[in-house]
Amino acid sequence: MTDTRGGQRFMTGFVGGALLGAAAGVLFAPQIFAALKQVRREMADCVTEAGESAAGAYREATVRAGDAAEELTDRGRGAYGKVLSGIIHGAEDIEAKATDALDGLDQSAAVAATRRT
Repeated sequence: MTDTRGGQRFMTGFVGGALLGAAAGVLFAPQIFAALKQVRREMADCVTEAGESAAGAYREATVRAGDAAEELTDRGRGAYGKVLSGIIHGAEDIEAKATDALDGLDQSAAVAATRRT
């Protein structure tokens, strides 16, 4: 008989505990739901802030990249201008020397022609 009473006590305790647990769940469910809703709201706020921060960083990086590209373009144009100027001056010097050499050949030819006659 002891076994039967022990089993009954166990079942009574088990069912009583289940009922108390169910009652506690029903009582605390709105609080748990509210807490989960608050956590979800906070997580959404964090994600929104992170997205805004990332968008700001992207905009700033885009502006910096654009500024760097403009600066490099300006430097390239300046270097191109200097090189082109150097080429033009070099070509002018070569033209002047070629003209002087041609004049010198013409004079030499003229002198040689007068000597032959």
